[in-house]
Amino acid sequence: MLKITEYLTSDLVQTGIKPKDKKHVCEIMVDMLIEKGKISADRKQILMEKLLEREALSSTGIGQGVAIPHASGENIDNMLVAVGQVPEGVEFESIDGAPVNLVFMIIGSERSAREHLQLLAAIVRACKNHCLVEKLLVSASANEVYGHIKDFCKG
Repeated sequence: MLKITEYLTSDLVQTGIKPKDKKHVCEIMVDMLIEKGKISADRKQILMEKLLEREALSSTGIGQGVAIPHASGENIDNMLVAVGQVPEGVEFESIDGAPVNLVFMIIGSERSAREHLQLLAAIVRACKNHCLVEKLLVSASANEVYGHIKDFCKG
């Protein structure tokens, strides 16, 4: 079974994000991927367009305070997961109408659609674990968030 931690590293976790809206959350997280050297800065615009295009189809806010925005890029070799913790919540047009406090962003390769879906399913499964979600929400640091996800994946 595919593990989230195969695509997520502790440096791709950001806690205490205070975004204005869901577009801003996506931008903060894409900027983090650029800052960490995971994607090149010249890809920002197209990646943002793809993320927002996907959101326009239907919100990736899956309910219970979780959103999983995702996009694929033709110049992305390996899939990446970034996690953002939004303590005060942000409006995401979620299916349950609740604000989002946890964002799992997937940036994938257009060459690996099946793997992309498996990763999406693994994140949805993890987020159905209320105990894990609670731990992620109260974590004080990126390392703590990553540690809880890593422990969960060992399962």
